[in-house]
Amino acid sequence: MGIDPRHALGEVRKNWNSPNWWQNRVFVPFVFGSATRLHPRYPGYGEAVRVMEEDWDTLIVLDACRADYFEQVANPEEFDQYTPRVSLGSHSSEWTRRNFGGKSFGDTVYVSANPHTSLEAGDSFHEIVELWESETDEEAGVVLPATVRDAAIEAHESYPNKRLIVHFMQPHGPFIGSDQEPPYKLGREYDSAQDYWQDYSDNLDYVLDYAHDVAEAIPGRTVFTADHGQMFPQGLLRKLGVNSHPPRFRLPEVVEIPWAVLDGPRRQTRAGTVNEASSARVEENLELLGYK
Repeated sequence: MGIDPRHALGEVRKNWNSPNWWQNRVFVPFVFGSATRLHPRYPGYGEAVRVMEEDWDTLIVLDACRADYFEQVANPEEFDQYTPRVSLGSHSSEWTRRNFGGKSFGDTVYVSANPHTSLEAGDSFHEIVELWESETDEEAGVVLPATVRDAAIEAHESYPNKRLIVHFMQPHGPFIGSDQEPPYKLGREYDSAQDYWQDYSDNLDYVLDYAHDVAEAIPGRTVFTADHGQMFPQGLLRKLGVNSHPPRFRLPEVVEIPWAVLDGPRRQTRAGTVNEASSARVEENLELLGYK
């Protein structure tokens, strides 16, 4: 997918005097990120899963869920099929754009706690239930998984003949699972990789209960997957300001994702029209989640 010169020029004009912008939007993805795309051991785009071409009735997206941590926390043996796959993106915006942007899926309803759904594919689905817009918990700083679960079940009841994508924000931070209690410590800085991955694992364990609730309540073939993985930058990466999942990085830890299947009685889906692009503001929500 090429770069729109007009869009790029507009970004440069807006941010030309921002060192952080040059680092995060130019140096990191295009200089350092190019090296990861060219490395022979790193997964390419050609082998990545295109989710709308796969066989499922309900697709549960666990934001920033690495395949290896899913295997440790979720117990793949509880699923009918499991295999690690490769994502089309290392960032929610890239994954959303490459899978859905500029396309029409009138047979699909998307329940999303992630603002990038509307930002990158706002007119691609029959309906988008934009939970991030009105259901973000003020204390947690994120849409709680119980809210996503309930909205998914309600969406299926409203659209029983549609495929359903259910996008939880966990295990992506802010971490709210396990022993985390309100008021949550938003924006916590981690010096210890061990502490970080413990909280990450707890957050994954926390969301999985709600994801399984969705699979049990809604009939059909359900797939658990992720938009991208996650890393804890250390050493040179941390000094360069590389965040936990920059776009256009092909490092295994940020593009290897789970693909876990639960078989069930299939749903009959019907095509339909797509919704109009949302005009909702997303900048505040993206900042809250650490994307900006």
